[in-house]
Amino acid sequence: MLKNFSPESLGINGRQSELIELALTYGFVSMDVDMYEIMRRSRRTTTEDATKFLRAALGEGMGRMEQIGGFLVEIDLDADDEAFTSQVGALHPLADLAADFNATRAYIKLPATTDRLPYHEFFEIQRDRLNQVGETLASKGIRLGVSFDGTTDLPDAKQFEFIRNVEGLIAIVKAVGSDNVGYVIDTFDWALGQGGMDQLAEIPGDAIVAVRLGSIAEDADPASATRLDCVLPTKEGGLEHVAIVKHLIAAGYEGPIAPSASSTRYKGQTRENTVKDSQEAIDAICSEAGIEVRPLPMDVIEDIPIEPTPMV
Repeated sequence: MLKNFSPESLGINGRQSELIELALTYGFVSMDVDMYEIMRRSRRTTTEDATKFLRAALGEGMGRMEQIGGFLVEIDLDADDEAFTSQVGALHPLADLAADFNATRAYIKLPATTDRLPYHEFFEIQRDRLNQVGETLASKGIRLGVSFDGTTDLPDAKQFEFIRNVEGLIAIVKAVGSDNVGYVIDTFDWALGQGGMDQLAEIPGDAIVAVRLGSIAEDADPASATRLDCVLPTKEGGLEHVAIVKHLIAAGYEGPIAPSASSTRYKGQTRENTVKDSQEAIDAICSEAGIEVRPLPMDVIEDIPIEPTPMV
C-alpha cells in the first residue's frame, strides 16, 4: 500500500511546492494532486514550468515520491446533459496530462440528492455517466474510484435522495460492471453510511481504487454527523482501522491509503503540525496492522525547486 498525502482530505491548501515539501518531509510515498490546476497553470505559462515541482519530486531514491496517488475529476454527475458532455470533453486533455505522469487513479463523488429524477430512473443515468467517464479515463490507463457522501449536512439538498449509504454505492459500482470503475473506501463515510466489515469483506482488493481513513469525533452523534466531525484515524475505536488495514492486506489491495480529517478540528495549529499528526496516525495504524513503516527523511530534499513567494 502507498502512504498517500491527500491535501483535500485534510482540508489543506497551499502552493504546489509547499504541499510537495510537506509530503516529502513526512514520508508520504504518493500524493493526490490538483490536475486541473496544473492544466490551468500550463496554459498560462508552459507545461514544463507548471509541472517542474511535481517532476522533481517523483522518481527513484530516498526522499522521493513513488507516484501520484490520484486526482479529483471535476465533473458534476448531476449536471444537465449539455454541461455533462462538455465536462467529459474537457477530461480528454486532462487525462493526457495525467498519463504523462503515469497517474493511474482518478476520483469522483456521486450526487447525494437530485431534482432531476426519482431514484431508479436517476440510477440508470448515473450508471451510464460513470461508464462514459470511466471509458474516457481507461483509454489512458486511468481507473475511476467512486465515493459517496454519508453526512447529514448537505449544502444543496434537493427533491430526491440518491446514494446516501454503502448499499447504494456497492449497487451502482456493480451495475457499471467495468473493471476500470471501482470504489473509494472512505471509512468516515463508510461508518455513517451503515457500512460494516462484512460488506467490505465482499469487495475484492482489485476493485478498490483508493482508501481514506478518518474517524468520527467522540463528541459527535453518528446519526447526525457532519463533515466537520471527521477527525484523524485512530488505532482503537468503533471504526477498527487496524482490522480494516489487515483486511486490505489480505485482499491484496496495493493502492493509496490516506489520512482524512476536517481542518476545523485542528484550528489553532499550523498546517505542518496537522500533516505531522496525520502521518503519525496512519503510521501507527499501518504498523499495528503489520506493515513496515519507512523512517522519515532527516531533512527536506534540497534539490526540489523552491517556488518564490509572490511580492505583495
